[in-house]
Amino acid sequence: MSPSATVVIPTHNHGETLRYAVSSVQAQTVQDFEILIVGDGAPDVTRRVAGELTRNDPRIRFFDFPKGARYGEEHRRTALASAKGEYVCYLCDDDLWLPSHLRQMQELLALADLACSADVAISPTGEMVCSAFDLNNASDRDLLREGLSGFGLASGAHTLNAYRRLPYGWRTTPADTHIDTFMWQ
Repeated sequence: MSPSATVVIPTHNHGETLRYAVSSVQAQTVQDFEILIVGDGAPDVTRRVAGELTRNDPRIRFFDFPKGARYGEEHRRTALASAKGEYVCYLCDDDLWLPSHLRQMQELLALADLACSADVAISPTGEMVCSAFDLNNASDRDLLREGLSGFGLASGAHTLNAYRRLPYGWRTTPADTHIDTFMWQ
């Protein structure tokens, strides 16, 4: 049976935080998922951690690519070619999700092809910063189109069918553009 969610975790040099990011996926209230860890020239420590994770959970696959252009966006496209989930969520290798993230994304994606959640960050000084982007708001969508605002990778999700209908999908981002914004555009 196919999983409902595919979780893509791009990684390069955050081997020690990767295990925590993956643990936050494994703690989700929705448990029928697959995790695709996409290595972009990952050093030995990241490869070692990814190996441990794949040995301990059959839902996890590690794609060990050499360093690609920019942030290895093309590797994400290659990994997604084998995705089996109905919807795709992204998590950075040094970020965490709250336990209801996949369920909330699943609910949003029942109504749309692209969704995003609010983002909460804690600064090194302990300050909590929340940012929300509303895809239902025309002015927010305009800002995204113009590249002036958007939402981060760990906040974004889309249906796999919508992704497969795109003319390109993930590809190398122009140097003057943020990679997540480029994809969401």
